Amino acid sequence: MSAGADAEAFVDYVRELASGKKSHYYYSGKVDARVIAADRAAQTVTTRLTLGNDEINEAGYIDEGVVGTVADYWTSTLISAVHEGRSSVTTSLGVQSIRPVRAMQTTVDVECQVSGRCVTGSPHAVARFVDASDRQVVYAVVAHTKFFKHN
Repeated sequence: MSAGADAEAFVDYVRELASGKKSHYYYSGKVDARVIAADRAAQTVTTRLTLGNDEINEAGYIDEGVVGTVADYWTSTLISAVHEGRSSVTTSLGVQSIRPVRAMQTTVDVECQVSGRCVTGSPHAVARFVDASDRQVVYAVVAHTKFFKHN
């Protein structure tokens, strides 16, 4: 299989895993977030969503609940994809808002990467919420640690 075909197969695999989740547990199930890129070797996935007034708080930042649940959904999906579909449970999810969004209607890319394992050996991932038109503009970051279920 060519590198391009393998990359597209991984994108499809991530999408398949995400579509099988019980989305009522995740706010992101109600948001138009879609996979725009995924790379098995780099252990990354990037999704895109458009934020409106409901997702931006009064201070102009992406609502922390939106950030946390969207990151939980996609980093969990990515960790599962990287580890052959294994199920896992969150042990720690840290959200940090960095700057207000530029407009009340903003397109954001959520860049997720499995960053290895934490001190306890549990899988760990990070997510960056960046402006889709200028990736140097970071709105929020999330650190997510999980442990694998025994299944």
